[in-house]
Amino acid sequence: MKFSVVTVLPELIERALDTTAGGVVGRARDAGVITVETINPRDFTHDKHRTVDDTPYGGGPGMVMKAEPLLASIDRASAGGTPHRIFLGPAGAPLTQARVKQLAQIPHLVLVCGRYEGIDDRVIELAIDEELSIGDYVLSGGELAALVVIDACARLVPGVLGEATSADEESHSAGLLEYPQYTRPPTLGDKEIPASLSTRRVDLAARGALDVPAVLASGNHAAIATWRRQQSLERTAKRRPDLFARLAPTKADRKLLPPPLAHRTHLALVHHPVVDRHGKIVTSSLTNFDIHDLARSTTTYDLAAYHIVTPITSQREKAEHIASLWLDDPLTGAPPARKQPASGSRAGALARVRTADSIETAIANITAEHGEPPIVVGTSARPESFPSARRMSASELLAEMSFVRAPLLIVLGTGWGLADALIPSVTRVLAPIEGGSDWNHLSVRSAGAILLDRLFDKQVGRPA
Repeated sequence: MKFSVVTVLPELIERALDTTAGGVVGRARDAGVITVETINPRDFTHDKHRTVDDTPYGGGPGMVMKAEPLLASIDRASAGGTPHRIFLGPAGAPLTQARVKQLAQIPHLVLVCGRYEGIDDRVIELAIDEELSIGDYVLSGGELAALVVIDACARLVPGVLGEATSADEESHSAGLLEYPQYTRPPTLGDKEIPASLSTRRVDLAARGALDVPAVLASGNHAAIATWRRQQSLERTAKRRPDLFARLAPTKADRKLLPPPLAHRTHLALVHHPVVDRHGKIVTSSLTNFDIHDLARSTTTYDLAAYHIVTPITSQREKAEHIASLWLDDPLTGAPPARKQPASGSRAGALARVRTADSIETAIANITAEHGEPPIVVGTSARPESFPSARRMSASELLAEMSFVRAPLLIVLGTGWGLADALIPSVTRVLAPIEGGSDWNHLSVRSAGAILLDRLFDKQVGRPA
């Protein structure tokens, strides 16, 4: 594979790929497995100062790289073939491992490095096939990005890595982060850990994190493979929820994951304790819409149950009565004897309605059903609500819950919102729903449907 780098700083590329500093990629270059050449645009200038930049049209700070030297350099790099020409700049598409795999199949890449305030855009229109960025930040030039592309692609060229399968198990190779790695000694003790790290050492020792996991020394290769896969899944879910959201789990992966999150998620609509417009704690009234609309949302996303929370007995009886009207046999008035209502019917939705006199009662009922207490997540349009709880986006909550087997309780408030000081069980708060205006007063039923769609919309390919 050949790399041609167009740069005004060829020495930066050459020194980085020197055998003593370039590691496996530098050694592969010396062995002829890959070829890296540099082409300096200054060699294609015609003034004594070898000028490659000029002031920008329209004014502004800095200088812009001139078109003529760059076009001549790219032409020289392309001589005798049709390489794929890449400009490296912050406006390019993000470089991913999937794209690296594709680029590694191309025999010749021309990597064009910008400097100063950028390059004349006509160069991009005339001579560039693709723009790439290595991150959402700005560098002094494209040389470091070019080296990243060379290193990432060269590792996938046969003969570059000593062990060909090494690249198959690295982070991002299969859309996951790599599992944790360990080597000797099997335990890190006081002799191996500097005194300055003593505080952290005590915490890690208490969690057994200073010992190599026993499974890795077991010699059971099947068990090791399973452990590594589970660690990759869990690490990706925690550290890169964006990657985990795009994962299509295999059948074997699903055995490593907890039960589907939707099936252990409960939704609660709270009528007390809530606040009115003046911040006074009140009890709001139950409406037919409260019962029907959120029950239908709960069923659409296949949640475990929908809880209506009110201390007023008549209100709970009203909810149970309305639900029973859909569940009872229309001819005899008797409840169905053997089978559940069809999930696609209104009766199927109302069958998921439950009532509780308090949030604590709902939590106790969920705990009894699942064998452990739920993680309670609050919702609010006010950013100052639940000040001690962790703020989380929907994707962050999904990632955390992907490897937690506990049930989930999402709490919605009526009135002017939940009285957060009276609900200490809330440990996490979902980010408020924000639209295109400053007006932020969605009905609780609309807000609930939007939150459930963010969490459980199957179209986005979330594994939960």
